[in-house]
Amino acid sequence: MKALILAAGKGTRLRPVTDYIPKPMVPLHGKPLLEWVILQLCSYGITEYVIAVSYLAEQIENYFGDGSRWGIRIEYGRGASPAGKAGEVWRCRGLLKDEGRFLVIPGDTICHLDYRAFMDFHDRQGGMASVALSTRYRLEVGLAEVDHNGRITAFLEKTNLNRPVSTGSYLLEAAIFPYIERFNPARNEVDLPGDVFPVLLREGKTINGFVHDYDWWDIGKLNDYDALAQMPPQQARLILYGGGKPVADAPVF
Repeated sequence: MKALILAAGKGTRLRPVTDYIPKPMVPLHGKPLLEWVILQLCSYGITEYVIAVSYLAEQIENYFGDGSRWGIRIEYGRGASPAGKAGEVWRCRGLLKDEGRFLVIPGDTICHLDYRAFMDFHDRQGGMASVALSTRYRLEVGLAEVDHNGRITAFLEKTNLNRPVSTGSYLLEAAIFPYIERFNPARNEVDLPGDVFPVLLREGKTINGFVHDYDWWDIGKLNDYDALAQMPPQQARLILYGGGKPVADAPVF
């Protein structure tokens, strides 16, 4: 199975860091963020990669090359500008259409998702797509409970949402390409959950939700990036390379 890593965005929330460095290449404890993402996937035996690139793409391509340095194979889907999640999938279709199914991973998120269990779930459930959902999402704002008289009866400061939240990882069947094509991705930015998934649901196609309690870190915001970058190295590496099996013991998909 191939993993498509989405690494084409401009990373505007991380400016000024990303004025000269693409977001997947921001440094974290001796490695670019994207290298940590790939190492986590490698720990599950995934060896075939497609990286969707656009903004400052040459920095990513020059660093990772063909992947042989890590014992993997990397190909690239290139575009003049970011195309949205579904648009990037479409742009890379020539490298993915013969796969039957493929994994889609954000290039800016450290995720302790059990990818093997996710793939087993998708195979067992069937359907056009599976979405990885975590129950660990802490709100960044406080919640208030207000009665009919306008009085606050309870206040929950940055509480856990207690609902499944998408962490940006998907398993897709190649049969999804015609649905993306409807949105004219050559001319428009096309999103997966915002544009394509609603069409699939309206037409009765199955989208499954893999709901588990796992940690994840979106490094797309400056305060989150700073918090991880300033952690003691030993603590940070448990996050950056946590959750996976040793490479030697991992199955190959």
